[in-house]
Amino acid sequence: MQKLPCIECGALILPTTAESTGGKCMACKQGIRKSMEASRAYYERQKQYDPFRELWISLVKRSSHDQDLKDWSFEEIKYFSMSLLEGEIYNGGFDQYFSNMSGGYYIQAVRGLQEIQAFSTLKIVQEAAQLIFGPLAPPASQEDRWRIMYSESKEFSAPKTDRFNSQELEKLDKLFCADPDGLVDRLSAYAEDHGLVTPFKVLPD
Repeated sequence: MQKLPCIECGALILPTTAESTGGKCMACKQGIRKSMEASRAYYERQKQYDPFRELWISLVKRSSHDQDLKDWSFEEIKYFSMSLLEGEIYNGGFDQYFSNMSGGYYIQAVRGLQEIQAFSTLKIVQEAAQLIFGPLAPPASQEDRWRIMYSESKEFSAPKTDRFNSQELEKLDKLFCADPDGLVDRLSAYAEDHGLVTPFKVLPD
């Protein structure tokens, strides 16, 4: 039986399928062809050597043995802190960022954002911190941040129920994810300018 090309993507399909779907393959009929192709492209890219990904993996491994980043350069600390900020907020918002150990690098991330002149992003991050922690900077200790974030005690500036899942915090999440400063490009340029990615540009044997 001779197959027919899908009228949208060109994939060959059986005539009986074409008849029942109006000439489309099932992936196009169900509207999942684009997501399938995007997923396939993503995993193909993952197979390729990426010096920026290797830099990140290296920093994460080092941080697991040195959470205080004592033996790191100032540039490595800022790049790592900003990258943590970017990844955590895209994944779970400011609530997740400040709940996890990544929130302990808030001050370093802020200094990094100032240096790369990501001022719109900086303003959003500082507003989120003030919304959750009040006028004081988020504590470096994860335990201290938890005490403030999840306590209903009047000892703290505002109870959890006034902050979390609020429209204000969700708005800041969305503003950050709108990427007003092109943060990924700025981070890449920072890594390039300071030679952080240079050791990883040579392809492995």
